[in-house]
Amino acid sequence: MLTQATLNSIALLREISVNGKNHSGDSLFEEKEPIELINKLVAGGLIRLLPGRDYSSIYSYELVRPLHRISLLQLLEATDEHLNCNHPTREEFYSRFGRAARKLGVVNHMTRLYLNDISLAEL
Repeated sequence: MLTQATLNSIALLREISVNGKNHSGDSLFEEKEPIELINKLVAGGLIRLLPGRDYSSIYSYELVRPLHRISLLQLLEATDEHLNCNHPTREEFYSRFGRAARKLGVVNHMTRLYLNDISLAEL
């Protein structure tokens, strides 16, 4: 249901969030890897470059607001991503994302119902 790009964006925001509290050096990302994604998150107003820091390193950024105050919609809009509602929600998704998965499962189910009711003749 969440695209790989969206999952990568969530992981990057979590990494930046943790980095602000204590940078252990252990990272899911290569330090100069996700420049394009970083640019989208900056343009979308979710992160900002710290003064005097190297723009190409994820450790040079901070969240504009706490992670718990950034919504999935804000992330999808910033990264120009979408939900993938082409398939029913799988059990592993519920196991991985808990409470959020229940909400997204309803969105997925309802979207699929509405899309099924739209005839191509109507388009």
